Amino acid sequence: MGTFYVDALVAAPHASTRREALKLLVDTGSMYSWISTTVLQTLGVEPFTRRRIVTIDGSLSERDMAEVVMTLEAQTLHTLCLVGQPGDLEGLGAYTLEGFGLGVDPIQRRLIPAIMFGASALAS
Repeated sequence: MGTFYVDALVAAPHASTRREALKLLVDTGSMYSWISTTVLQTLGVEPFTRRRIVTIDGSLSERDMAEVVMTLEAQTLHTLCLVGQPGDLEGLGAYTLEGFGLGVDPIQRRLIPAIMFGASALAS
């Protein structure tokens, strides 16, 4: 599958009228989206916890995590993101994609509506 980028707007939950336009690398192999510390600081977004992660080179690391308001494919929702450090790519991860109900079309390199799985009743 080739790589591609999507346009997104990001804002702080407490001030969602001030937004930053980003091009995010679609990365279904990453659990969380990544947004640079510079963008988050500009918006006044503060991390609220840390997460342990395994980086692309296989090393164990920790990153701060924050909540943002993201606009993607004409939807605006709250989502979690990791705070990117210098050298980190800004990306759109699986947690955000699932929250928005989106999947990936690897042929046309675009986001598409996904059919989500869920239980509607208990089995007898």
